[in-house]
Amino acid sequence: MTRCPSCQARDFRSSERCRAMERARFLECSHCGLLADGLALETGEVAALLARSVRAEPFALQPDGPVFLESYTLRTLALSRDLIAIPADVAQRDALETPYQLLAATALLAPLEGIAPRPVSLVILCRPHELEALEDLPLVLSAAFDDIVLVIDGGAVDGGGTAFRPSCHDAVRLVARPLAGDFAAQRNAGQDVARHDWVLQLDSDEALTPEALSSIGRVAALADETGALSIGLPRQNLVDGRLSDLFPDIQYRLNRKTVRFAGLVHERPALPRGWRDGFIAPNLVIEHRLTRTHVEARSAGYDALAPGQGRMFERDDLLKPYRP
Repeated sequence: MTRCPSCQARDFRSSERCRAMERARFLECSHCGLLADGLALETGEVAALLARSVRAEPFALQPDGPVFLESYTLRTLALSRDLIAIPADVAQRDALETPYQLLAATALLAPLEGIAPRPVSLVILCRPHELEALEDLPLVLSAAFDDIVLVIDGGAVDGGGTAFRPSCHDAVRLVARPLAGDFAAQRNAGQDVARHDWVLQLDSDEALTPEALSSIGRVAALADETGALSIGLPRQNLVDGRLSDLFPDIQYRLNRKTVRFAGLVHERPALPRGWRDGFIAPNLVIEHRLTRTHVEARSAGYDALAPGQGRMFERDDLLKPYRP
């Protein structure tokens, strides 16, 4: 199966929404909700149609065409092109806030850069031996974040007792607590001390692309307009420098400060309405650098912490080269 032309996932399936539309060959993207004719997906017809449609004013698809988007899915498609979708009327706005309705999206598209950004705090989970490698990170990130928190796996950190000397020191705070095999609790500690209403969570071996750094505050502002609480970022896993097939590997790491994470490993936000309280932003890409040795050991380690939850299948996908 080809990848979704909106979010790049390769996971289409039959669904109740497809059956409700009485379109025999329609399939649903399990990530962003795009509905499309399976054959038209494979031939590239859907991708070509969407590429033309995002240049039209307003955005509106033919009802008998090979693809269907409602407002919630159109938001993701628009962000994949660094655009925002402005609902055409009240019904369209309601569909955006209460997906999935079988109401075809109609909207005006505008550049994302036209939105005033919200401030975002950055939380990075790390271990004491990784601190030295992070010393220059605040200087790189200071244009995008004025609040950076390093949550360190370990005992109390004395400002005079650590060799860590970050550039742009005023923007950086250190918080130390034992991980104790509970990644959600570690992320929640970061949520608690963040100064801004929106918080981005990263690990020490992750970074945002330059394009994502310039857009993250604007996507947070877009989420505020509809009361969304959580935003999924696609993650590029680079194993020994090679992009793996585990893509987009969505990570819900940009969240309102009030959001809590759940799960000892592979932790995710616990949202009142589940996925309906979030959306995917394909333009906010995380780069994750790994070695093959780490990949081979990681899943087994996670499974030992939380038996049955280590996602052993991901190990194989991480070791496969990316396929378009």
